Amino acid sequence: MSKTEELSPRLMTVVSLVPSCKTVVDVGSDHGKLGVWCLQNDRCEHVVATDIHALPAERTKEKLREAGLEERSEVHVADGLCGVALQPDMTVVIAGMGGLEIIKILKAAHESSGIPSGLSFVLQPQRSHYELRSYLSGHGWEIRDEKIALERGHFYTVMYACYTGRAYSMTDKELFLGPVILSKKPEHYDAFMAHEKNVMAKRAIGDPRCAEILMNWKV
Repeated sequence: MSKTEELSPRLMTVVSLVPSCKTVVDVGSDHGKLGVWCLQNDRCEHVVATDIHALPAERTKEKLREAGLEERSEVHVADGLCGVALQPDMTVVIAGMGGLEIIKILKAAHESSGIPSGLSFVLQPQRSHYELRSYLSGHGWEIRDEKIALERGHFYTVMYACYTGRAYSMTDKELFLGPVILSKKPEHYDAFMAHEKNVMAKRAIGDPRCAEILMNWKV
């Protein structure tokens, strides 16, 4: 086996929220580094990697092969979770996509084969955090943890959620900024909030929700 895979700060934050499990499903695997790291660090026994395009899927397959992990993994050219038999002892990772694209993948899986209760998800949206948290809370995904990654001057939020099937509501402030981020104040919290306040100020011109949050800004 090759040396332990090194990950970027963003991906290290993602894997830090992956619990020990039987199988990690890496959706949109791209280069395969996340799956290799999870196997090398005994975060899981098996990896299922999917990508909608053949070339990234082949890169992932080659990465796993080079690391000597071919027998503990499988790679599929597939759209999201299509063709993946979801089980409660899996953790689904969807990182580096827009929030709306993540919603599309979750919705398709929910409507086609259903989501087992207790299934874990680690989600890292590039944008549309409000919409993603709104979908999760409204369709039975409980957000149990959130972290902030800082990489090359950019902030990324990572969510750990479990499917319970029980819908619940959140405030606009929680939907925009993250319920666990607000309550736990994780690493990079102060700098992240300063950045988000500036973002809110720009959005507030056309979005009364952001204007209301700014008027009562206490973080």
